[in-house]
Amino acid sequence: MPDIFSFITPRFVTGRTIPIQYPINKDWAMQTVYRLNVGGQTIPPSSDSGLFRLWEDDSPYIYGAAFGVTYSADPNVTIEYSNTLLEYIAPKDVYASARSMGPNPNVNLNYNLSWILPVDAGFYYLVRLHFCEIQYPITKVNQRVFAIYINNQTAQEEADVIIWSGGIGKPVIEDYVVFTLGSGLVDMWLALHPDTETRPEYFDAILNGVEVFKLQDAADNLAGPNPDLPPQPDARIDMMLVKENVSKANWTPSIAGTAAFLGLFCLVVVLYKRQKRRGKPDCFKQFSETPEESNSGFVSGPTSDGEGTPLRLAEKYSDGVVFFQVMSPKAR
Repeated sequence: MPDIFSFITPRFVTGRTIPIQYPINKDWAMQTVYRLNVGGQTIPPSSDSGLFRLWEDDSPYIYGAAFGVTYSADPNVTIEYSNTLLEYIAPKDVYASARSMGPNPNVNLNYNLSWILPVDAGFYYLVRLHFCEIQYPITKVNQRVFAIYINNQTAQEEADVIIWSGGIGKPVIEDYVVFTLGSGLVDMWLALHPDTETRPEYFDAILNGVEVFKLQDAADNLAGPNPDLPPQPDARIDMMLVKENVSKANWTPSIAGTAAFLGLFCLVVVLYKRQKRRGKPDCFKQFSETPEESNSGFVSGPTSDGEGTPLRLAEKYSDGVVFFQVMSPKAR
């Protein structure tokens, strides 16, 4: 795999005017966190320049509604790599599109073109920015000059792509190293703003691509912190839910018992009224009558007084219900 990192020495972003170099050891481990095609569409690995990298659309990471403007290279502009910056650094599609602040200088001077990139705190990050002027009339020095800020610190003053690259259609990269404070996930801010000190022809800024790499820490570690645990439920709410469930469970058998009682009561009332409508049963049928010979529907049982007085009568209704009635014996 080609060395795409150690051939250039990054600047360490401290906010100071005097730049501090931060050499990258070729033996260090690093992790790709972001790789964005600024101003263009997503580039799949199959369209990368030999390294099968995925370049994402940058628009989801832009801060606020100030998206700036996007554009492609003029038809008569050809992307030309140099001897120090070869095509495997980034495909031509990255440099053939760009995002700038827009044509209105008054608007541009009152906002920053910004991206927010969440990263793990407590690590150093290599931030690689890709630039290429791809539209006329930006062909000369001091036509478009801007400042670069990372995490609200000045990473670069008086950035002029034509000075860095040597002309239109020629890609160039700039590397910066920044340390992130805090814990958990923190937002890394990348912002561009027009420079006014050099009095450029256009108050504007441009960017073609962004890559962010996490560098190993002193313990040769790249692992971020464990994610935050979800909030614990309130114990008082749990107790209320338990009491509510217990209360519902206690009510269930009570309701079932009440329903059964009401059903039995209704059955007794219905039977009583039906018997009342039929009138008083004839209790003086001859004991000798068999159930088949009697038309009254009563079945006489054995006597206790020897005179054929029935002690228990059974009436069979048309719906199949049998009602038993115990009769008192005659007084002597």
